[in-house]
Amino acid sequence: MIVAALLVTILLEQALFSRLIWEIRRPTSIALVVILPAITGVMLLEYPHWLGVTVALFSVGRVVNLIRIVLGRMHNTYLKQVTGRTSRAFCALQILVLPFLVGALPGGGFTHLPMITAVIQIVVATSLLAITIRNVYKTRYRRGNTFYADRELPTVSLVIPARNETTDLEECLRSAIASDYPKLEIIVLDDCSQLKTSDIIKGFAHDGVRFIQGDEPGERWLAKNQAYQKLYEEASGELVLFCGVDVRFGTHAIKALVTELLVRDKQMVSVLPRRLSGNVAGAFIQPMRYWWELALPRTLFNRPPVLSTCWLIRHKTLKKLGGFGAVSHSILPEGFFARELVKTDGYSFIRANDTLDVQTHKSFAEQRATAIRTRYPQLRRRPENVLLLIAAELTFLLGPFVGLIYGLVASNNGLLILSFVAASLLIFIHLLIIQITSPANVVVALVNFPVEVITGVVVGLISMWRYEFGTVEWKDRNVCIPVMHVIPHLPPLQNKQ
Repeated sequence: MIVAALLVTILLEQALFSRLIWEIRRPTSIALVVILPAITGVMLLEYPHWLGVTVALFSVGRVVNLIRIVLGRMHNTYLKQVTGRTSRAFCALQILVLPFLVGALPGGGFTHLPMITAVIQIVVATSLLAITIRNVYKTRYRRGNTFYADRELPTVSLVIPARNETTDLEECLRSAIASDYPKLEIIVLDDCSQLKTSDIIKGFAHDGVRFIQGDEPGERWLAKNQAYQKLYEEASGELVLFCGVDVRFGTHAIKALVTELLVRDKQMVSVLPRRLSGNVAGAFIQPMRYWWELALPRTLFNRPPVLSTCWLIRHKTLKKLGGFGAVSHSILPEGFFARELVKTDGYSFIRANDTLDVQTHKSFAEQRATAIRTRYPQLRRRPENVLLLIAAELTFLLGPFVGLIYGLVASNNGLLILSFVAASLLIFIHLLIIQITSPANVVVALVNFPVEVITGVVVGLISMWRYEFGTVEWKDRNVCIPVMHVIPHLPPLQNKQ
């Protein structure tokens, strides 16, 4: 009976996207938001096992999607498109699981499930380890025997957008000025700062740093992308090097990066920076970001690893790709360029080392803000992707550690051994990633991985919630408006008499 009631809500929700019912979408959605949790709660009482929990999680996703309709923050056509797509995904997943739920006996029939899950966790962890080792090898800096005379090197424009910056900007510029690259111009854009950013930039004028003033972003532009576009237009170099104020360059870093691009015959390269400070707090957010780039088979899905921290591209190539006008409201514009260029083997992702000395210096608060700003767009702004990722993280990254505890409590030696193997593989992957990105925190990495997984889950949920129902700020600007097609404000009601 309760399963039939759940199926009725699915039918009603799908009917919601018909032309007739869409006109009354808000009251219909409010009714479903009230009814669906009640039905799901009763279902959990009737089917109190993992299949019931799975169906309940899909119901949570449906409720979040319905709240998007109730609030109506997006333009009507776009709202119907994105919520309809998400609704179909969650409802289809529920329909797939329901037959297994009905055929399962509450409290029985799954005695071997922990062991089966542990075996699958080992297979997944082994696969992730193989992928990570391969990616770590492929992204190494290839210090070959090729050298270029100064006259053979292309001109480079190092461009930096800045807004309300202080110490970070000064340190970034000092490291850039100390570079031994012979054909380097440095351009900094002041993005309508309210602090002393322009004064800081002008203070480096005697060192050859060029200052340009930014404008308030257009309606369909993210401020950072508009700043990048203006910097790109002002750049005269054959190569354009984009970076944030958190970057610090070693003396030979830019020459090493340009040489690598030339030797590999690439159109674009992106750098995985190192973090050499021993700030323990920094070991709880940023490393999971690097898991995304190193531990997943991204190239199979034409999603090459890329970071916005520091990336180099040929000026003519960027022009052919449409510049930043093609990605005016994208949180990760460099990802688009990397995806296009990897199709013709024109892109590489490279790890920093002692020669390619590119470092990042971000506080814990900045790392957290960056993770929240980028996580939901990375998942294509789709709640179903967030939920599936969280389910995968909890099952395959956190699950082995839960299995260890359960195996100890239940005195299940088989489960204990299998979970120990899976957990050990995951910790080894984590150590490998930490060793090449934040070597000062290797000891911390021995014990913090489960906490980091939980932190990643929480960050993912916060990112989704803020993009969908709140605000996400970058440099004191709400990026939700261009990214989510949010209506900034409703027009005032006209008094018709």
